[in-house]
Amino acid sequence: MDLKQLQYFVVCAQTGSFSDAAKVLYSTQPSVSKVVKALEDALGMQLFERLPRGIRLTVQGQKVYRYACRITNEIDTRENMAAHGMTKWIRVSLNPSSWFANQFVDFYNETYEKNYHFQLTTAGVRSVMDRVRDYVDDIGFVYILSQQKENFLHEISRNKLQFVPMYETDVVFYPGKETELYDSSKSKVELKDLDGVRFIQNYQDEFFDIGAVKEDAFQWKDIDISVLTNSDYIMEKMLKNSKVANISGSYLSENKEGTTPGIPLDLGDSKVIFGFILHKGEEMDESVAELVEFLKSRLPKH
Repeated sequence: MDLKQLQYFVVCAQTGSFSDAAKVLYSTQPSVSKVVKALEDALGMQLFERLPRGIRLTVQGQKVYRYACRITNEIDTRENMAAHGMTKWIRVSLNPSSWFANQFVDFYNETYEKNYHFQLTTAGVRSVMDRVRDYVDDIGFVYILSQQKENFLHEISRNKLQFVPMYETDVVFYPGKETELYDSSKSKVELKDLDGVRFIQNYQDEFFDIGAVKEDAFQWKDIDISVLTNSDYIMEKMLKNSKVANISGSYLSENKEGTTPGIPLDLGDSKVIFGFILHKGEEMDESVAELVEFLKSRLPKH
């Protein structure tokens, strides 16, 4: 087993196709297949199921993939350090948030002289979890509804991760300027008020809709999500100029507050929980800890 085999294996797993992997690797499909087969022979196990259209990791392949991601990412980091001096990379995945974006700009400026380099990726909750689990990212920031916390923590534990809550905030309904509820006199809205309203959300799993929840609990399938985007810029434009609305945390969406007034959404005792995901039992890197402490200092005080 060598580094090239691991690198080819990781790209194949991420693309789900030997031919697509060959394009990424500037190679040929037969060559990529040969390298992966050599890795399978060296390990004595089948890593991929060969399907009529593409490939899929086997159970054993999923375990090897996590190991391979960790090794290849560490190699990439060392190569970057060798090429650019002792450059420190901080790899972060997160649910889209204009609040986080604003804080990140300030953190970058404040730590400019330390020459940190950053890789930021926006994704849904499960993708953030997977990226941290597979050592693609050092830390992941997510928002979940408190009603899903129990199931979420079970999933976190099953993946040998830990979730550290940082803040709880109200759930807020943001009506677009073209909706009937814009500039309404309502002090709060209920789920029944959302009938007929179309929504724009960052991800359908923004608050991680998994597992069984109470019958009367909020679920994304109960509302009409007509636009899914990972762009806060598109979110802002849509809320300003079309008949869509958004559901988010209260302080987490500064751009939306400047676009349309938010109205508390009555979901009983449900709150939006903001926090981060790390590997369980592993010490946080000093630079990552610095980012976390900076974000904590910027959160509203209770």
